[in-house]
Amino acid sequence: MSMLSTMIRLQEMQADQVVWKLLRAKNAPAVIAILDAHLGGSIRRLPVSEFINLVEADLEELRFRANMEFNRSAQAYCEQWRADGYLVRRPVAQARQETYELSAGAVSAIQIAKRLIKPYRIATQSRLNTIINQINNLALATDLNEESRRALLLEERNRIDEQLRQLDEGTLEVLDEHKAIEQVYDILSLAKEIPDDFVKVRDDFELINKSLHAKIINYEEGHRDVLEEIFSGVDQISQSASGRSFKGFYTLLRDVNLTETLQDNIDSLLDSAFTESLAPDERRFLRELLNNFVEQSQEVNTTMTSFARGLRRFVQNQDYQHDRTLKQQLDMALGKSHTVMDICSPTIKLEFSLDLTSVRSTPVSRLVLKNPAESRAVTVESIEAVKSEMVTIEQLRELARQTEIDFEELVQNVNHCLAYARESRQACVSVGDVLKNSPATQGVASLVGLIELALDQGHRGDGFELVQWQVKTGGWRFANIERLEFFGEVRL
Repeated sequence: MSMLSTMIRLQEMQADQVVWKLLRAKNAPAVIAILDAHLGGSIRRLPVSEFINLVEADLEELRFRANMEFNRSAQAYCEQWRADGYLVRRPVAQARQETYELSAGAVSAIQIAKRLIKPYRIATQSRLNTIINQINNLALATDLNEESRRALLLEERNRIDEQLRQLDEGTLEVLDEHKAIEQVYDILSLAKEIPDDFVKVRDDFELINKSLHAKIINYEEGHRDVLEEIFSGVDQISQSASGRSFKGFYTLLRDVNLTETLQDNIDSLLDSAFTESLAPDERRFLRELLNNFVEQSQEVNTTMTSFARGLRRFVQNQDYQHDRTLKQQLDMALGKSHTVMDICSPTIKLEFSLDLTSVRSTPVSRLVLKNPAESRAVTVESIEAVKSEMVTIEQLRELARQTEIDFEELVQNVNHCLAYARESRQACVSVGDVLKNSPATQGVASLVGLIELALDQGHRGDGFELVQWQVKTGGWRFANIERLEFFGEVRL
């Protein structure tokens, strides 16, 4: 990369990157100290209200002890830091609240600032041994030459056999205390970078998720391959470079035997004499190392899984088709708006009204508090007994007739009509004949009852017949129904 291209790239980063913005911000030391104190340690996420309270206390201390001017409230500063990209505000579904956490840019800026405070020596024997061992292990794992790989393995076996022989002879070599503490600091340096990497990995997952959505909606190159892979069950998020790296870390961390051995070794180191020179926060970090790794990696894994599931639902439920249509409509509207801008000014008044949905707001002063006593049930002692009037049996029967079909009356009407027909030498009577002989006292309900009796105890005739009944208003109603006949007496 040439000098000019490097300079242009750095200028773009200086304008857009959160790292540069935070390091160049007004009162940057105070902001970095506050963010690192509450979100840079083992606690990486705090509820919004709790974090604001902590920031308020810090601002008061800075005003009183450092004579610094902070004219705004803690809530205003927190929202400003969120707008500047230092903080990320996320909802937590389980707790029904929102939390603050550091952004990836803020984590990098805090790392740079803390290295300036306490620079760490990289050129140490421990760090060199780590590099050499990693190179040797990588060369051994990737060597395709059987002879060279065999020679390296035999050399490693001889070294182990020599150590076992020394143990059998009672010779026990213990690492020098200075070298041991040097390796501990190397371990702490590497371990403290992992939680910061978790933040960056989660940001990578968000960027990958957004890019995949954009590729599908915008018909970008390769969108068909993405759709086919998702339909086939391929997890695009976990198959990315960041996803594969994290899955390897997470799989190793879930090995129960490995983690138990690691925790036992950590406890053993902390019980050694050479670790007593460590600061209390360093000892605490080392003791809680494994638990912090597990908790933070589970959060990252949950984020990766939720993105993968959301992308799968987005594709399988055909939601991307709706988003594509919406984007096309928006693009068409924007294109037409540019055409209209050449014709008329944006401030010109158009003879057109558009009714928008709205919510009527009421001033707080007009709100009336609800009095729970108004909806309280009346006590039994305060209820006055009201004397009811006597009801006759005829009135009860009339009430029953208003809600139920009087089949007893219909049976009498049918049997009476049959007796009259037999005197006239007729073999049967129809529903219409019964209504002509005995009018429907319940209106259409009487007709329904007669049809039900005929279907149950009568027979179907040929053709249709016209029936009529009188309603309460005095008018008549007519209906053309299938002919239903009675040949014998009916019963309830």
